[in-house]
Amino acid sequence: MVVIKTNKQFQRKYKMIQHLGSGGYGTVFTCLELRTGIIRAVKIMLNDRCNNRTWCPARKMDMPNEILLWEPLSHPNIPALLDTYFNSYAQSWLLVMEYEPDFKDLFNHIDKVGALSSADAANLIRQLVQVVYYLTLQNIDHRDLKDENILYNPTTKQIKLIDFGSCNTLSPEPYTAFRGTDVYIPPEYYLRKQYYAFPASAWSIGCIAYVLLAGDCPFQSRAQISEYKQLTDLNPDYGVRTTRLNFMRSCMNSNPDDRILLSDLLAHPWLKM
Repeated sequence: MVVIKTNKQFQRKYKMIQHLGSGGYGTVFTCLELRTGIIRAVKIMLNDRCNNRTWCPARKMDMPNEILLWEPLSHPNIPALLDTYFNSYAQSWLLVMEYEPDFKDLFNHIDKVGALSSADAANLIRQLVQVVYYLTLQNIDHRDLKDENILYNPTTKQIKLIDFGSCNTLSPEPYTAFRGTDVYIPPEYYLRKQYYAFPASAWSIGCIAYVLLAGDCPFQSRAQISEYKQLTDLNPDYGVRTTRLNFMRSCMNSNPDDRILLSDLLAHPWLKM
């Protein structure tokens, strides 16, 4: 069960250090755990911005899904949520999590070094598919898979999937509300105003693979996604017949019914490099 503590308890246990970054669902700082001397990260979210909620009978209140769904997770590619606090004065949540300074924002890493090798990209995507598949077994849909929500260690080549602000329990019914980031949302949402969880995840994984191999996002606007027909229209900079191109084609089919299943992704030859 999630134990909610007070801001005063946070101040007795942690000391804020420095700002790390900000996103649509909060601001992240490093903080020092006073008893152990270990550096953690803390995400601060305004309560009125946490619209993605679920009723928690144990707390008798609506709780942000990010807390309820993230807290029980245990996976090497997901930072652990260690402590949860509520600042009643500022009406904000403080989520304390694991912090490893060698992990960098994947978006910034690609922006700095450019495209990855096929082997490094396949290794990264393999880890991403494994963690997304793990989430499905926990009945969770991340709903905002993108390079900005992946931390990457260039030395160990390990990843961490972060930011569960858009996450939800898996539903067999289609989503009709927008969650996530415009240029990673599949075309069926823009064309039909609805999309299903598993095909949408496969689409986002294909987009991330494209970013890793081409050094840039395949789409820059909703209009480009709406007009998308096939991967070759994007002119990827490699041969017509390659396993990596086949992988992206399997994920980024404009027809969601023809996209590869998440359960089949790990069997793809490209991820066996």
